Amino acid sequence: MKWLILSCLLLKASVALEAQQIKIAAEGTAQAVIVVPKDAALPLRHGAEEIQHSIHLMSGAELPIVNSIPIASDMRAQIILHQDKNFAEEQYNLRTYKNTLTITGGGKRGVLYGCYALLEDVLGCRWYTSSISFTPDRKTVVVPKLEVTDRPAFEYREPYYTECLDGDWAARNRINGNAQHLDETLGSRVIYGKFVHTYSELVPPQTFFAPHPEYYSLINGKRVDNKQLCLTNPEVLEIAVRQVREWIKANPEATIFSVSQNDTYGNCQCDKCMAVNREEGAPSGLTLRFANQVAQAIEKEYPKVLIDTLGYQWTEDPPLHEKPRKNVRVRLAPVGACFSHAIDQCAANKKVFSNLKAWAGITDQLYIWHYCADFANYLQPVPDLDEIAGDIALFKREGVVGIFYEGDYAPGGGGEMAELKSYIMSKLMWNTSRPVRPLITEFLHGVYGDSAPFLQQWLDILHQPARNKGVHASLNEPPNTSYLAPSIIDKGMKLFEQAESAVKNQPVHLEQVQKARLALDYVLLMQQLPKYRSADNTSLPVDKVRLKHLAEIVENKIEKYNIQQVREGQPVSDFLTMIHSSIDSK
Repeated sequence: MKWLILSCLLLKASVALEAQQIKIAAEGTAQAVIVVPKDAALPLRHGAEEIQHSIHLMSGAELPIVNSIPIASDMRAQIILHQDKNFAEEQYNLRTYKNTLTITGGGKRGVLYGCYALLEDVLGCRWYTSSISFTPDRKTVVVPKLEVTDRPAFEYREPYYTECLDGDWAARNRINGNAQHLDETLGSRVIYGKFVHTYSELVPPQTFFAPHPEYYSLINGKRVDNKQLCLTNPEVLEIAVRQVREWIKANPEATIFSVSQNDTYGNCQCDKCMAVNREEGAPSGLTLRFANQVAQAIEKEYPKVLIDTLGYQWTEDPPLHEKPRKNVRVRLAPVGACFSHAIDQCAANKKVFSNLKAWAGITDQLYIWHYCADFANYLQPVPDLDEIAGDIALFKREGVVGIFYEGDYAPGGGGEMAELKSYIMSKLMWNTSRPVRPLITEFLHGVYGDSAPFLQQWLDILHQPARNKGVHASLNEPPNTSYLAPSIIDKGMKLFEQAESAVKNQPVHLEQVQKARLALDYVLLMQQLPKYRSADNTSLPVDKVRLKHLAEIVENKIEKYNIQQVREGQPVSDFLTMIHSSIDSK
């Protein structure tokens, strides 16, 4: 009797579970249609095509895309895509009811992101890089009972690596940055009409300096045309407002325009500017006042346009009194931070953390410009995975609404672990509570296959000095920095030998391992140069044969992977010339 009761209960549970599920493919045959409105926007249609394509890859089934639910159909389920103006931009809802799955979203990207959420979060698809993805292999595809509403942690999300600019990769990983190649089909992006460091574009010195030197910084009693603007000059404001209006007219799709200092020091020292600096306690008060004045001048005519300015270098300290207007975004860029520890977890970042909290205290619309590469050595390892995970979560807690992480953005890319960092940033910028370790592990297995454990060991060894000894990393660490000691690089090279051996019969994974190994090849080469040689071998003669061999390895990989810069802004040819000169001089 007990057995009979138990059997009945199991049968009821099984029927209930089946009733909660929607079968959209069975043994390679379509069991559902995808319904899109006849007048659907391009991103919504693209989302339908992405579901159709991925389900076909999984099961072989071809789900029809229709404009209305067929009255008479052998299909037993529907996936209905619907745009709702009551939803926020990028917000979506996945909901099952009887034999229907609805994907509802707001703005240009909400429905599209809902489609990707179905494929990734529910069905297990992954898009690790622009060329490496994973689609589960299953002839029968079932969607469980769902009632999910989600939206991103930040309104603006931009990892700035060459490797993550591909539009399909960006859309699939729900990135919306200005530099990503996202057209209207992919839901577009946060578009900057002018990106950053714009003072010389607002009031071009080639046009105005000769007749009006008073428009520019007074430094040591002399007006200088290659520094900053005199922001208390009313004519400068008038010209800047006029120029911003022209930019808006020329870029009607853009949503944000930067009114920000040039990438140099030399702010104006005239009496009026200095008086504002004293009143505000920091030069940022004047630059923010100027941005606010421009924003106020254009907001009535262009209520949806935002103005962007910087908290960077000489404006990183926040002002005492001035606050950003609602249509102003301040980008705090802590260029002097330690990049091996999260800002709130490092004594070296005490001032940076203080500034972050102070800026967040005067605006609920703060953006962050942070850094994730060694800009003097793009190929060089940087132990910043802990920092990235810790800081993205910190930024959310402090009320930041937009993040830009600057990596190796040079043509050709090639920056150390660029794809991994881009991937984990995309996930954490959407949901800051995700544990980072599983993300890293998943990525390594997806991209490096059976060699993943060796790559994981290497990353742990790389990060160990920062984790255990409090070693710090700056933007421009030399190749002989303490966390790249010869003993660490030696351990890394042995792990990469094992990694290559593990995938020697897996061409795709082997290629990825060899590319990742370039970071160590580069450091090993650079550490042989006289100025970077460690103290224990400085007096030993240079092994010219070994140096030449290392140079050939690095040069061949640079050519193979089309790497065009090893140092920010410097052609790779300059680097190769330096290496050859060093070898020839020995």
